[in-house]
Amino acid sequence: MGWKQACSALTATGDTTKTLIDTFTVPAGCSKIIGVSCVPSAGATLTIAEAVSGILELESDDVGITPAQFLLDVVNILTSGAVAYNPTQWPASIPVKGGDRIKAYVTMDMAQTSAFKARVQLTFA
Repeated sequence: MGWKQACSALTATGDTTKTLIDTFTVPAGCSKIIGVSCVPSAGATLTIAEAVSGILELESDDVGITPAQFLLDVVNILTSGAVAYNPTQWPASIPVKGGDRIKAYVTMDMAQTSAFKARVQLTFA
């Protein structure tokens, strides 16, 4: 069997508050999460004195992974309003079964002048 991916919508993170980004349902026939990715994003009001980083947490009432924590890559501000992304796909081997629900939360490191958003992607096999 090949692999499948699921990606959240670009969702507001709530700065330093742990915020639910999305709840993923494991596709039928999949037995593990093999990759995890999260890209933080910010609006045009960021300044070159600010950078974006935080923590992605995966939790589930169905799977014993609580909490699985991943550091977000820093999104550097090139000039005011222009950012440089360096997305990472973390390898994982988290046992799951089809129909399990996985909640993805993001907590940013600090409050900023812009409204943060994030997108989460899970890769299943």
